[in-house]
Amino acid sequence: MARVDLDVKYIKWQTSLVIKCLLDDDDKVGSREFSSLEHDGPSDDQFDPVLVADKLRTIADAMTEDPRLQVVLKELKQAAAQEVVDQAFSKGVETLCQAHASKGAEVAPEMQLIKASVAFGLYVKKSAPELKAQVQSALTNFLTRRVGSWVAQQGGWDKVQDASSK
Repeated sequence: MARVDLDVKYIKWQTSLVIKCLLDDDDKVGSREFSSLEHDGPSDDQFDPVLVADKLRTIADAMTEDPRLQVVLKELKQAAAQEVVDQAFSKGVETLCQAHASKGAEVAPEMQLIKASVAFGLYVKKSAPELKAQVQSALTNFLTRRVGSWVAQQGGWDKVQDASSK
């Protein structure tokens, strides 16, 4: 895709597909293909949400053993009961980012947010599957709101995937 500044609607569409693929049930992960996903975005790009989700899963793996995940999951469960999941999810990601900021000072702050939010989303999916739908929505909203414009500046999620491997 040649244009650099993608519109917010397109990035939100990309983000929702990536998060859907990211939080797919484990038995679907091995057999999914982008061709089976409905796509209504521009057809001239190289965006593949399956590949992006797989890359995000890989970069988030480093955080899966963080003991803070249990603490923020407990807070998220309490928030779910009060129907304030988006706020609790954002707070949990901020907690994880603060803890890991010193370890990856050379990493762009946007990538730190992506890494922490994806790790948290995957942890919730595994540890509290009953919250999967709420977390899918919260994660999509969080990424669109917090890094959507940065993703657009990079040229879309497929370019973010390329940037994260450098």
